[in-house]
Amino acid sequence: MDAEIIEFPERGREHRLVSATARLESIVREVERVVAEEPVAGVDSLLAIMERMGDQLVDLASLLLDEESKLQAQRAFISLSDKIAETRETFERLGGPKQI
Repeated sequence: MDAEIIEFPERGREHRLVSATARLESIVREVERVVAEEPVAGVDSLLAIMERMGDQLVDLASLLLDEESKLQAQRAFISLSDKIAETRETFERLGGPKQI
């Protein structure tokens, strides 16, 4: 039996970048699943996924961008979050399906 040496990644920037990218890929797969399996009732689910995706993109931005660009990304995703909340309110007023 051969022994295999397993090297664990350092907890540095590269590991955080790989981890954040993997979480983002997981969210994309979830979007694909919701669209394929729940096209009618999935609007609210998609809005929730968009919020999580925005959080992950902000995490990635913090690893990749300079300070000014990080602030711009944060402002953009705060605006996105506000738009998602407005969309939810509109769907609730119109009697749309609720999935959360």
